[in-house]
Amino acid sequence: MPVLEKANKLLEDARVDAVILTDPTNMRYLTGFTGEGYVIVSKTVSQIVTDSRYTLEATEKLADSGDIEVVEWNKKGYYRPVMDFVKNPQIKSIGFEDRHLTVAAYRRFEKRLQRYVKLKPLHDAADALRQVKSPDEIEKIRLAEEIGDRAFARLMLDFGVSPERLGKAGEEVSAYHVPDSMIPTETSEKEIAWALERYLRIEGGERLSFDTIAASGLNGAKPHAIPTDKTPAAGELLTLDFGCVYNGYCSDMTRTIAVGEPSDELKRIYDTVLCAQETALNEIRPGMTGAEIDALARDVIKEAGYGDKFGHSLGHSVGLNIHESPGFSSKEKTVIMPGMVVSVEPGIYVENVGGVRIEDLVAITEDGIENLAKSEKSLIVI
Repeated sequence: MPVLEKANKLLEDARVDAVILTDPTNMRYLTGFTGEGYVIVSKTVSQIVTDSRYTLEATEKLADSGDIEVVEWNKKGYYRPVMDFVKNPQIKSIGFEDRHLTVAAYRRFEKRLQRYVKLKPLHDAADALRQVKSPDEIEKIRLAEEIGDRAFARLMLDFGVSPERLGKAGEEVSAYHVPDSMIPTETSEKEIAWALERYLRIEGGERLSFDTIAASGLNGAKPHAIPTDKTPAAGELLTLDFGCVYNGYCSDMTRTIAVGEPSDELKRIYDTVLCAQETALNEIRPGMTGAEIDALARDVIKEAGYGDKFGHSLGHSVGLNIHESPGFSSKEKTVIMPGMVVSVEPGIYVENVGGVRIEDLVAITEDGIENLAKSEKSLIVI
């Protein structure tokens, strides 16, 4: 979608004559610019305002975009370009990103602009523009998720899991992967997380999309546990939550594996989470609300007696940011539409016992979903 087409949609939704974007994610989405500065747009003009560190790169990168102008603030001062921009008599209001600007930054803009225009908060209008992904965006997320599949497969090969057990990704990476001979009982959560992060980079990830989680045993009862020096013990579960960025877009995946045979209770918890996820995956349809989709998995967990052990929402949208909207939660009233990309990640967390989470990214289609994650989900025992 051309810059001005996106800009006009934003202006229409926000009911303003112009917009100033300061959130790097929204700046990138609207213009492709990834440096520091801000973007100002009206129905006829778009400007990237930045300094000398980025002007040459921005000008070269956006050379084919005839509807974007690069303005260097060093020549006029940081605020002068937007002050000149809003002197246009047709611009009577300008939207600002109240969810991104600090109070101090807002006051600096207000001091210089209020004599020319009325400042209006955008609320979620800019973020909402990114909710439905284009086919190109979905392809980038798919490729990022494939990197996660291959990284997870390589880690499992290090743990002695056969390539056949790991599906397509396992067979693919086994052709070139040389195991690091890591032994689970001698490898800490930190080391496991680091190995996974290394594989994410080797397989093509630009960077991590969030801090990797590797949580074993009782640490698994903490949904966002920080990896420690603890080594997984026999009979424990190990939850791995990981993702990378590819061409600006994020992946997100969680798998829980077992180190040796787990107890009957842990198996029951695992089977319940897997059943909850599969139930949701099979029944998600566009036109449902996020709350209705959340209930698909949550009801399964409640019926198994673990309702109070599933405290977070079923999922969140993913794109240029790892957490976007809408999500699948008990309070989400947004209607889910084709083109949205959302995680499906039920979990059960029992203090003094352990925890399980299984997560896939799915793209909403016209009649259901496309699951972008291909890694094995039946319980892997290492």
